[in-house]
Amino acid sequence: MSADKIARQFSLAARHYQEHDKVQRLSAQKLRAKMVAVGRLLDIGCGPGTDFSGSPGLNEVLGLDIAPGMLSQMRASFPAYQALCGDAQALPLANASIDTLYSNLALQWCRDIKTAIGELARVLKPGGQCHLAIVVDGSLSELDALGLRVNVFEQAQTVIGGFSDTHWQIEHQSVEPLRVHFDSLKTLLYSIKGVGASAAMGSDGKSLPRLRGRQDWLALCERAEAQRHPEGLALTYQILFIHASRRG
Repeated sequence: MSADKIARQFSLAARHYQEHDKVQRLSAQKLRAKMVAVGRLLDIGCGPGTDFSGSPGLNEVLGLDIAPGMLSQMRASFPAYQALCGDAQALPLANASIDTLYSNLALQWCRDIKTAIGELARVLKPGGQCHLAIVVDGSLSELDALGLRVNVFEQAQTVIGGFSDTHWQIEHQSVEPLRVHFDSLKTLLYSIKGVGASAAMGSDGKSLPRLRGRQDWLALCERAEAQRHPEGLALTYQILFIHASRRG
């Protein structure tokens, strides 16, 4: 899937993103619980923006996203933030110009995660802190069980391996399942499509079902109902949390 197409899809989703971002909010809570943001912060894949007002040590927030529509939403909610349209694999920033790096459920869409990690090392100051949440292999198993094509996410060890060079000191790493529940299959699928992610899922971009008619849809719903939990239809993400520092 081309970067331009991914950018268009996320831009289209921007206005209604926060109606569908259950797992993003859960992940952000866990990620921020183990971080202290200071100085100049770069939020990579910022979407409609994150409220960092509870971090008094910050003096500037830069939000970077590949989707102009997401940046428009961020500007409306956080006019003090600087908006940057760009790719995590080629950050439009000078070397050693950032004190704190933050990215919540964005870097899994990079074609080359190791290139992105190299860019993080380039822009982060020595002693700077990096805080990441990344979707990894084993996610969305409920969709696999329904016969729906899903993205092949990187294995956690592959991502962690990108931090093995002399630039990095990993302070904490863990893979944690985050499960969200939905009333219906339709709302479950729209939780993916509604945040723009469907364009980046599946090698041919066909992560959501192409059904021939109502009977196909009803049959799919019946299979989904067989998996229902007391809380609703589940969707489980495996999230890699990394907290690392840039060596001098």
